[in-house]
Amino acid sequence: MDGFVPVSRPRIWGDEKLNLCQAIDGGWISSRGPFLDEFEDRFAEKIGIRYAVAASSGTAAVHLALSVLDLDKNDEVIVPDFTMISPVLAVLACGAIPVPVDADETWNMDVEGIKRAITDRTQAIVVVHTYGHPAKIDRIMEIARRNNLRVIEDAAEALGARVSGQPVGSFGDLAIFSFYANKVLTTGEGGMVVTNDLELCERVRSKRNLCFGADEETRFIHGDIGFNYRMTNLQAAVGLAQLQHLDEAVAAKIAIAGEYTARLRDFPGITIPPDSDWGPNVYWVYGILIEDEFGLDRKTIQAELKRNGIETRRFFHPLHRQPIIPKAGIREEFPKSGRISERGMYLPSFIGMGSSTIERVVDCLTGLRG
Repeated sequence: MDGFVPVSRPRIWGDEKLNLCQAIDGGWISSRGPFLDEFEDRFAEKIGIRYAVAASSGTAAVHLALSVLDLDKNDEVIVPDFTMISPVLAVLACGAIPVPVDADETWNMDVEGIKRAITDRTQAIVVVHTYGHPAKIDRIMEIARRNNLRVIEDAAEALGARVSGQPVGSFGDLAIFSFYANKVLTTGEGGMVVTNDLELCERVRSKRNLCFGADEETRFIHGDIGFNYRMTNLQAAVGLAQLQHLDEAVAAKIAIAGEYTARLRDFPGITIPPDSDWGPNVYWVYGILIEDEFGLDRKTIQAELKRNGIETRRFFHPLHRQPIIPKAGIREEFPKSGRISERGMYLPSFIGMGSSTIERVVDCLTGLRG
């Protein structure tokens, strides 16, 4: 058997070490420093938005974004049923009720489901751009504006994607990104909140830093609940080096997906990931659905691939089946998200993955079908 093929692997371009040494030599290793300021400024410019606030993780970023909306105990926040748990945990941490909606053909939240989910208690919509394919954020923004709702974009899985030419993360009142090790831009752990609203930005900055007072005399007087969600200058040093290669990283992911699609598009029993002219997929991961026609179920296939040294991941577990989700928010059936979750898995697609490795994965996968 050939060597182990991981499902993901961080891409280090080279300048990260240089920046880290500069930060260490300058003594800026904690949550202040020149790399942090420059990373925030450059990232905001890249997204086409005014303000960016770096955070310790993507989960911290979405909690910060929701925390400045002043949600009350009985408020409702509409979320996708098929999603990573992080944004939903943030809704729960703010004391609000998450209201999941089913998925559409792009594996993102269904626009009609959002309309049905709105009540007089709805305060916000968290729009998650899933697995690299954008949600229909332009249509969702229209619904939100008609109903006076705030929108937070969770673009952790879709950095570099666009909807009708506009970058994801630049539509909502606030948006967040993640820089975990498996993302196209990584700081190891880390995240970012972006917004065009100066007041929201200042509140996010304050809450990120324990809501310290503004000057020496008032520093230890705290007027609101804050958190230690600060990114370090060391993380930002890595992030700034990574940001220089963002377009290259996104292009590499798309190229890998293109090779997979060419080999799997017509294979019986496999559904390839969605793509759209209005919002092209940037393929943070390459996810497939295993259909009945394949002859084996998803769990069996994953086990066989693992036995052959190929790592995979199953898709997210839907919210309506999560034990921590309040029943008050679950009001509909979720046939699409349930089906996607049960049948879905993603294949190795790390930057730097060669054609021969892609061929090995595909040959092993397709060879399992009797």
